[in-house]
Amino acid sequence: MLDLNCLNETQRKAAMDTEGAVVVFAGAGSGKTRVLTHRVVYLVQEKNVYPYNILAITFTNKATSEMKERLQAMIGSSDVWVSTFHALCTKILYRHAEKIGYTSGFSIFDTSASQRIMKRVLREKRINEKKVDKYLYHISTAKNDNLNSSQYFSKIRRYKDAMEICEIFDRYEELLKENNAMDFDDLLVKCLELFQTNFDVLEYYQNRFRYIHVDEFQDTNQVQFEIVKLLSGKWGNIFVVGDDDQSIYSWRGANVSNILEFDKHFDNVKTYKLLQNYRSTENILNCANNLIKNNVSRVDKVLTTEKKGGVRVEYLYHQDEYREVDSVISTIMQLKRLYNYKNNDFAILVRQNSITRLHEINLPRANLSYKVFGGFRFFDRKEIQDIIAYLRVLANPKDSEALLRIINFPTRGIGNTTIERIINYANQKGISLFEVISNIRTIDEFSSSVKNKVSAFVNLINGFAADLHTQKFSDFVINMVKKLNLEQHYTLSGKEEDYNRWENVQEFLTHIKENFDKDGSTLEEFLHNFTLNNTDKEDDDNDFITIATMHAAKGLEFRVVFIVACEEQIVPSSRCFTEPNGLEEERRVMYVAITRAKERLYISCVNGTRMRFGRQERATPSRFIAECKGKQDAVKALLEKFGSQYQTNDYDDFSDAIPKTHTIKKIDFVPNVKIDNKPTVKSADTTQFAAGVKVRHKKYGIGTIIVTEGSGLGKTATVAFKDLGIKKFAVASAPLTLV
Repeated sequence: MLDLNCLNETQRKAAMDTEGAVVVFAGAGSGKTRVLTHRVVYLVQEKNVYPYNILAITFTNKATSEMKERLQAMIGSSDVWVSTFHALCTKILYRHAEKIGYTSGFSIFDTSASQRIMKRVLREKRINEKKVDKYLYHISTAKNDNLNSSQYFSKIRRYKDAMEICEIFDRYEELLKENNAMDFDDLLVKCLELFQTNFDVLEYYQNRFRYIHVDEFQDTNQVQFEIVKLLSGKWGNIFVVGDDDQSIYSWRGANVSNILEFDKHFDNVKTYKLLQNYRSTENILNCANNLIKNNVSRVDKVLTTEKKGGVRVEYLYHQDEYREVDSVISTIMQLKRLYNYKNNDFAILVRQNSITRLHEINLPRANLSYKVFGGFRFFDRKEIQDIIAYLRVLANPKDSEALLRIINFPTRGIGNTTIERIINYANQKGISLFEVISNIRTIDEFSSSVKNKVSAFVNLINGFAADLHTQKFSDFVINMVKKLNLEQHYTLSGKEEDYNRWENVQEFLTHIKENFDKDGSTLEEFLHNFTLNNTDKEDDDNDFITIATMHAAKGLEFRVVFIVACEEQIVPSSRCFTEPNGLEEERRVMYVAITRAKERLYISCVNGTRMRFGRQERATPSRFIAECKGKQDAVKALLEKFGSQYQTNDYDDFSDAIPKTHTIKKIDFVPNVKIDNKPTVKSADTTQFAAGVKVRHKKYGIGTIIVTEGSGLGKTATVAFKDLGIKKFAVASAPLTLV
């Protein structure tokens, strides 16, 4: 039976406002799902609306399942259509696909199938197949914005390869259609096309869904917005709930303006703000409110709570990352001892998952179990396991599992069919896979093309084996990564997750440098150490500390939260300065992290030096720390404290500062950026090369300077190129000109 007394006054008003367009700005922890669920029940039990005529759209399968369970328990019916956007569109398309030129049995291509189609396109056009992810990223971006190839060309026409991208886009679409297939983005795009070109189908679903609800509306993209707008076009009963301050997925196509400008697209919109937080204490909310008010593009709101006061927010400053990890662990142990907290009361949140390595190494040493939420443990991540597989093969060529993992990584044209034939031949002859590939030129069953590709791989492994005996182990691993060209492999696509993988590789090399740099270190020592420290995978009592990225933590809550590595270039991320409004989204990411805490919040940073990408670098506390403390002019405070380490960044819309990172100690290591050091000095005047300035490189095209270091002839500039990633140059000698 419906009981609205469990809702506060604003929640109750929103739940009972059933007619017309309604937008609910629901602050973190304010009970938005409860409101949405009770509204559906209110429609059924009090307004006598058939469940069949109600649609509720969620953003995850988990949220869909939870809402279905709640509604089943409250109204005893499963007739309310509760679904994700993609599931909704799939069901509709399967019923009406023939109206847009597909059969009802069309295929849905997952990521691997889309990659295979793209590789075929690239082979046709004689383009390096390693660029497959780059082109799929562009196509997905275009589809999320509901743009065809010509429209997308107009958007990216300033890029030198814009025409090539759009030609590949067209050919990719042709092949999908030939296969009677849609990729994941097409499920939305083709459903929108169906509605726009077939009024009878649209009208059917408009009549079916007389009351439409959308959760997490701040995360909708342009196509999803247009679908909702069309579906609600007849009855106008559209109810959306979300929080613009928690919009953190622009890199996936989410458009925060969909909720901010909702009243521009629907008539007579009624707006509610859920401001009472049921999760956090007053001190934690004050920290969150102080931070997020610095954003300009947002609806003004201040969260409140009945949990007055509470433990004060702690801001922790450390000399280096090792002391930071020790501080977190000692604080956890102290809180467990004094206040009887359990492991699962704690979360350690990071902006970049490469930061987790030291925590993952040291928590078990303190007898503290942990799990990485929404991802793998550091040493279990694919990019790390791939490198370790190379080392395993060098130590034991008969390790077939490791050999199969790397025989075509990075891609070298050795396909699954060839691998299966090698396995079958080894089984028939009773020999190891490595013996087969080492002697493949003498085996008649294989073509000359296969022999050449496999032999090249064998020569690579043999070359590594020779290097291993002539180089210090740490230097060998670093040089092996260079020879495998993994930087290009992970950064070519331009996707943030691939940049993260490359950062993880560099963090792994930091681990090697820190722990196996002495002359006596061996491959066997590393593998023995690695195996012993990575055997305990699960904790049987299910009591574990959560380690998560800030993005992965959205929707979770913990009694105690540690936000670590709160430093410039980490949070906010250095890449945010190359995107319009990027700094505002980084602030929202930090806001999400803060509002995960219920009782205690620790914001930690290094105010000394941090090892990043193999170099000991000056670490500067994040501007967000000053903002969290409630300073009225955070950037000015940073300027006063750190002087020339901060510079105004003209690229950012809100004139916030960007840090200048000083290298304290350079280690012979694979850097995260390439340094062009040409011997000829082209210009002694480097003063005009500053953060935010656009420059042209003779080879790489136009980019934006993110940060500069040094001065005069020693000045360097880190430049972000749209399609090539981040590179570093000696300004005086590099072929750079101002734009």
